[in-house]
Amino acid sequence: MASHAGFGAAAPSKSIARERLKIVLVQDRAEANRGLLEKLKGELVDVVSRYAEVETDKAEVKFVRLDSESALVARLPVRSLKRST
Repeated sequence: MASHAGFGAAAPSKSIARERLKIVLVQDRAEANRGLLEKLKGELVDVVSRYAEVETDKAEVKFVRLDSESALVARLPVRSLKRST
């Protein structure tokens, strides 16, 4: 009966390996598309700049792993908000 315990462990290992492979593929694609990330950063800065003064030289956009997902994280330091008209 103890030999059956190993079967249950294989399924989680397989799903963990699959999730890790997905993350690696996303990161590889992101590395291959550095130009895309720079363009995305520029567009995000443009949009946020309509509402706030952004420190563009300190802006960052990257992909990160959160739990079992990849996420796009944007860090756009804001000096001040613009007044609504």
